Amino acid sequence: MKDRFYEFYILHQRKYKENSLLVSIFTSEFGKLTGIIRTSKKQQNLYQPLVKLCGQISLAKRDSGLNKIYNIEFIESFYKKSYINLLALQYINELIFLLLSYSHEDDRLFKKYDFVMSNMSEDNYKYLLRFFELELLESLGQGVYVEHDLDGYNIEPAKNYNILFAGFREAAVAGASSVKGLSLMKIREPLYKWTEQDLKVIARVTRLKLDNILVGKQLQSRKLLLDYLSLKR
Repeated sequence: MKDRFYEFYILHQRKYKENSLLVSIFTSEFGKLTGIIRTSKKQQNLYQPLVKLCGQISLAKRDSGLNKIYNIEFIESFYKKSYINLLALQYINELIFLLLSYSHEDDRLFKKYDFVMSNMSEDNYKYLLRFFELELLESLGQGVYVEHDLDGYNIEPAKNYNILFAGFREAAVAGASSVKGLSLMKIREPLYKWTEQDLKVIARVTRLKLDNILVGKQLQSRKLLLDYLSLKR
């Protein structure tokens, strides 16, 4: 659809030639894709992560070609959010940039991303980070399932479980590394039902799974976020 405009976010950009940028963008229709944006000096600050844009996209006809993004219009910037929110949103961007394959089309994930970008605040950023990590894992085929443990038994609220990449196994003895089944079951509950303890457990689950998928890749945004939080304590 040649004349159609598509909403998108820039995940990453770098200078390509004198008046152009090579960008990775996230769209509802095409998932993540790489393209060229031609720029002028007045426009360069527009083409940044954490800005919602729309434009026309000309897909390359060959694998060796480059997609072109043009007639770009500004929709909304999220740079006025607090510093902690900006770090959290940059972390989400980095996860998508590193983990989504190109042309990974998932309209549902894009809508969740759009929701998080628009609604993140000082009060809810921890909740929305965990929420999006779970959505991303689901999209990658690595969803967190809390109906049964690895032995096929129902997860029970009062029992303790060890967290493994493939799922959960009942702990023979409750210890520092085990978690209550009740907190695991909250993963499928609405966010407003999550307690601070639930958030800590969910963070452990998503961190283990994401680290395994990242295979040693370091997230600069995660380090900045953790460093900032440690300074605030």
